[in-house]
Amino acid sequence: MWDYANKVFEPFPAEKKIIQKMISIGLSIRELDDEIKIFCDEIEIKPNSIARAYNVDRRVVINTLKRIKENKQLYDFFTNLKPVADFSDSGSKMGFGVIEIIPDNAAKPGIISGVISVISKYNISIRQVITDDPDLIENPKAVVVTSTQLSGDIIREIKKVDGVKGITVL
Repeated sequence: MWDYANKVFEPFPAEKKIIQKMISIGLSIRELDDEIKIFCDEIEIKPNSIARAYNVDRRVVINTLKRIKENKQLYDFFTNLKPVADFSDSGSKMGFGVIEIIPDNAAKPGIISGVISVISKYNISIRQVITDDPDLIENPKAVVVTSTQLSGDIIREIKKVDGVKGITVL
């Protein structure tokens, strides 16, 4: 999907910046009263708020929404996006274990599978896994939130997983 969206928005760098942010945080669009609006779950977000947050003119946000509406594939995609709670910063404050996985190459298959296999071997529940899309994020990483803190032995074993460049305990 990102390759397609990238082609559509390539001539419009400010609009491309807006759709990248919308995708990364799960902002969707809906048509209400014959007008396209931005939503975070059920909460409407005004174009002015998006424009201020990402340092663009509000007309850029409005044009982005119009361009999405005119393209069936993009419209179908953006009407179905959903935000997701991210425990990477708050998980440790709730007693969870939180690690950040830095990959050698985020597009390489099997990194997450290898990390999960190690954690599962120690009978630790995984609460959440969030990965960055390597097409959207310059230095992608994955965050794994576990039911308990991970011991040094487990961390060392995860570092040996093929494709893991480094680990940060958050």
